[in-house]
Amino acid sequence: MRPEDVASVAIQAAKVAGADQAEAFVVSSRSVSAYVDDSRVKSVEEKSDLGVAVRVIVGGRLGQASSSVSSLQQAQACSRTAVQTASLIPVDKVFKGFAWPAKGRSRFKANDPAVASLTVEEAAERLKHIIGTAIEPRKVKVPNGVLRVADLESVVANTNELLTRREASLVFVMLSAMTHGTSPGEGTEFFFSPYLKELDEEKLGSSLRAKAKASAQAKSFKGRTKLPVMLPPHELSEMLQGSIHFALSAENVNRRRSPLVGKLGEKVTAKCLSLTDDPLDRRGMLSSPFDDEGTPTKRKTLVKDGVLKGFLYDLYNAQLSEVEPTGNGLRRSTSDALSNYQQGIGIAPVCLVVRPGSKSVEDLIEDMDHGLLVEKTASPDVHPITGDFGLEVRCAHLVEKGEVKSTVKHCLLSGNMFQALNQIRAVANDDTVSRNLILPSVLFEDFELIGSE
Repeated sequence: MRPEDVASVAIQAAKVAGADQAEAFVVSSRSVSAYVDDSRVKSVEEKSDLGVAVRVIVGGRLGQASSSVSSLQQAQACSRTAVQTASLIPVDKVFKGFAWPAKGRSRFKANDPAVASLTVEEAAERLKHIIGTAIEPRKVKVPNGVLRVADLESVVANTNELLTRREASLVFVMLSAMTHGTSPGEGTEFFFSPYLKELDEEKLGSSLRAKAKASAQAKSFKGRTKLPVMLPPHELSEMLQGSIHFALSAENVNRRRSPLVGKLGEKVTAKCLSLTDDPLDRRGMLSSPFDDEGTPTKRKTLVKDGVLKGFLYDLYNAQLSEVEPTGNGLRRSTSDALSNYQQGIGIAPVCLVVRPGSKSVEDLIEDMDHGLLVEKTASPDVHPITGDFGLEVRCAHLVEKGEVKSTVKHCLLSGNMFQALNQIRAVANDDTVSRNLILPSVLFEDFELIGSE
């Protein structure tokens, strides 16, 4: 079944069931995943998925439902369920309707043929190559991880005669390595890209091994100090998702949960930081000229030289704020193509790009008189409203006069992310794709490092 056919049947069924307006979001995907267990490729699976999410407006009430689809009758049943749920919902005085067709591209094709043709055997061989590079007999093992590639096609259609179609690919790798011994060191690597050709198995495996061995050499940090800290892209991306992503969402602004409420046109970060949502950047995992409501996307500056320029809107919050939507209503995932239709609409950047600096990480380390280079934390979480964080450091390097002098662990790195964004010393030039961001390492001014007494 073609996604367009599923969407058409779902919309027609919703109208017959009594919907004033209807929208169908349909995703068809093929996913190949290979899993690691104890330094071996333990299992490989290939999955195909087809599903629909239906939203309807009935007498001012918004109803929705989702379902996997193996027949057109299931799509029809999903639409009837969406209409039934609308009767249980109070009248919504804000949401007036779904997206209208717009000038510009309604079809986007950026799928990688190498992903579409990859077999389970080839996926296993690629993963074996990474493992083989990472392990050292009786020294380093790879206890777990996954390599996943997916080819997907999504369609958004509605009763306003809107029809958009997106074809894209996904390559995701997450692996952990560990040294042998009574006090093992741990290393983790991530890889995100729409293109299989970007995956360098040799480089990924070597980095994974080096991180585990570095962690094994780390000593418990003693004492308490404040010092500059450099955060690498993958750790920083999670911290930004938990802070600035949340703050830039119009839903959180409208609910007055965002720390950026009332600060348009004001300085909210250091001058050296600029953030742009660039949905047409081909490196982005979610890039597309339209979002998952069919709204056109566009390149938009969110923070320029430290000054807040705008927020991110889906259809609902744009209508609530009486502004144009920015095309940031998303259901897409950066790590899995299965069951995206089960996700509700959420506001997020399509591809948040942090403007890189001019210096390399190595240059910034050479210029550092005293500081910390973080490699891994247990979980880089940030409180989305306050911005506070306290991260358990699993591996980090203390720098003195431009040189790494020691490696530490078993300590707490604490600070506030919103304050930290105002206290950036430098931005590196090592652009990396991580989730729905493209960002480099960033050197922040004083964080607090707390160890045992």
